[in-house]
Amino acid sequence: MKEKHCGALLLRAVFCVALLAVAVGPWLALAGGLAARFVADGDTLVLADGRTVRLAGIDSPEMGQGGAPDQYCAARARARLEALIRGRTLALEPGPRGRDRFGRVLAVVRLDDGTSLNEAMVREGLAFVYTFADDPPGLTRALLAAQAEAMDAGRGFWPRVLALPEAGRPWVGNMRSMRAFPAGSPEASTVAAKNRVPLAGLEEAFRRGFSPARQVSPWPVQEPGG
Repeated sequence: MKEKHCGALLLRAVFCVALLAVAVGPWLALAGGLAARFVADGDTLVLADGRTVRLAGIDSPEMGQGGAPDQYCAARARARLEALIRGRTLALEPGPRGRDRFGRVLAVVRLDDGTSLNEAMVREGLAFVYTFADDPPGLTRALLAAQAEAMDAGRGFWPRVLALPEAGRPWVGNMRSMRAFPAGSPEASTVAAKNRVPLAGLEEAFRRGFSPARQVSPWPVQEPGG
């Protein structure tokens, strides 16, 4: 009778694990850690299982495509992310959206010691906060704290970016999108009054969680040999 009882308990346990696997789906494999195969830039990597992962809540300078030059600090950011993950296993904490419009997994990516790569890249001044409305508030707060630390210390790209002529001019923030536009630009004029936030310059914008909209970003390119 005891053997039958133990057997029934074992079957029940197996059944529960099977149900958990169905509920969790592909994320069940994360418990054992993941490895990266390729780093595209300072905020995107490809896992060994083929999935492309975008570090949630941040953006890094873009690598040049189709013959276009790299943005300032793009190669440095990619090299740093490669160095951080080399020989390490990773774990993902997917965000509410799951994937972006390109099909990339949006997640906080952690090293095996718990370090958040999202925060690490921002803290070193090699990525900046790039929020969306559905980002977890705790993630945004942590990233903004890391960004303030990097700006105060003059790390990474911050000294050059904040010294740009465009950085010292007024900007307009959109509270709905958390994007910023040069004051007086056609894009700024479309921001609804209820969402409109006047900003003294780019430093204030970044410190308050706004980031330049891509179509008006003043980000410099990497000079040859720079």
